[in-house]
Amino acid sequence: MVSDVDLDATLKRIITGAMELTGARFGALGVRGPDDSLISFVYAGIDEVAANTIGHHPVGKGVLGSLLSRSGSLQLDDLTAHLAAVGFPEHHPSMDALLGVPIIIRQKVFGSLYLTEPTSRAAFSEADGIAVRELASAAAVAIDNARLFDRVRSTAQWTEASRMITTALLSAADLHARLQLITVRACELTEAEQAIVLVPSEADLPVDEVDILVVSTAVGLYADEVLGQWVPVEGSTTGAVFRSGTPVITAAFGHPPQAFTDAGRRPAIVMPLRSEHTVLGVVAVARSSDQPPFDAEHLDLMTDFADQAARALTLASALEHARYLTVLADRERIGHDLHDHVIQRLFAAGLDLQGTIARCRSSEITDRLNRTVTDLQTTIQDIRTTIFELQSTGRQRVGFRQRIQAAVADLTENGAVVTTLRMSGPMSVIGDDLAGHAESVILEAVSNAVRHSGATQLTVEVAVADELDIMVTDDGCGISADNERRSGLANMASRAEQIGGRCHLATPSGGGTEVHWTVPLPDP
Repeated sequence: MVSDVDLDATLKRIITGAMELTGARFGALGVRGPDDSLISFVYAGIDEVAANTIGHHPVGKGVLGSLLSRSGSLQLDDLTAHLAAVGFPEHHPSMDALLGVPIIIRQKVFGSLYLTEPTSRAAFSEADGIAVRELASAAAVAIDNARLFDRVRSTAQWTEASRMITTALLSAADLHARLQLITVRACELTEAEQAIVLVPSEADLPVDEVDILVVSTAVGLYADEVLGQWVPVEGSTTGAVFRSGTPVITAAFGHPPQAFTDAGRRPAIVMPLRSEHTVLGVVAVARSSDQPPFDAEHLDLMTDFADQAARALTLASALEHARYLTVLADRERIGHDLHDHVIQRLFAAGLDLQGTIARCRSSEITDRLNRTVTDLQTTIQDIRTTIFELQSTGRQRVGFRQRIQAAVADLTENGAVVTTLRMSGPMSVIGDDLAGHAESVILEAVSNAVRHSGATQLTVEVAVADELDIMVTDDGCGISADNERRSGLANMASRAEQIGGRCHLATPSGGGTEVHWTVPLPDP
């Protein structure tokens, strides 16, 4: 028994050995949890069909629980007469005599060995008690060895996983694929039934300005249902870990995503993905209620894994950004070469042909040369369009929030108008097409306020929830009824109507102008 290094097999061997030693019909070993409950219950003598009929395993109440906090054995001729007895569940076999012996490892109660119903007599003898106590002492050594082996094996698995995750993340195609790898490995290593990774709704915001986390990847139970859900940072367990950068073990979530830990209390670890002085996101893993809870050892192993994964994510992002900058530099060089060399040569060739046309006496040749000049001009225009597309690629990567901030700043930074910009909600859900409409509307409304209203105060509010809501308010002179310059306002209304929204112009009670532009968000 002492040489056995598999914990589950060791527990089974202890039970069957005790049953053979005492002639007991039933045997079990309960593992004590941190709150004197049973976190594991291994049994023998009852087949699987009967066990399923009985239902949930004992949780440590009644006579079984009374042994978890004591260092001495308990021997009863009729366990139903004990003061702590709470009765048996339906379909449970009848049991009278009980012999319970604690298993103590390193001065702490690991659990208790339970034996009932000796087959050859009505009750257990004093000799049975002595024999089982001796067995429990040997069992404690075997269990300690098995637990040590489990820790060594688990540590080796986590260490190997941390090493492999770096290579895997660096070769992954994109951020989503990298996060999926982290989620899968975390779920496997913790033997969890669910694992999710939550990231800020807008990746470019400072940690203290993030107000919404979104489930980016999910594996295990209900993965499809939980994917994409939003969780507020304020008041949520995941948000607290994101803000503090401190991991937690918990059985109760604040603001759990639907279909994740909201069906009851379950053991879970919430772990930040920390890199340098920032937090990239949060990993959460949850076991089923039937599995043992996580402990400090799990937390340490998970911390090392998450920190390594975060460093690999940062490195992968840096390499991707470096490749992107290299591509941009190549495109910039190509654009300059096209403009400085190719276009100039084509332009010179066109001028030369035009000089030839002026001296040509054949109408047929003149027509052919004119067509060639036209083709050269078209080619020059195509090259200029290509140069513009090459140079605009970098601007397309700028997020919606940055575009709006830059647009408002460009129009107001050198003026006398005191401008306030408020943006709330996950701006990253705004696609390129909708962002283009919104940016044009804000430019038009802010430009009108700055150039024509005489305002001293200007407020721009952009909110994303179920729809995109833009409000631009100034304290200027307002728009007079006889103003004929309304093309800009008509353009804002037209943009809203094109995508199923609305644009409303009003005068606030304190004067000025209020432009309210609202459109629905496109389907994800």
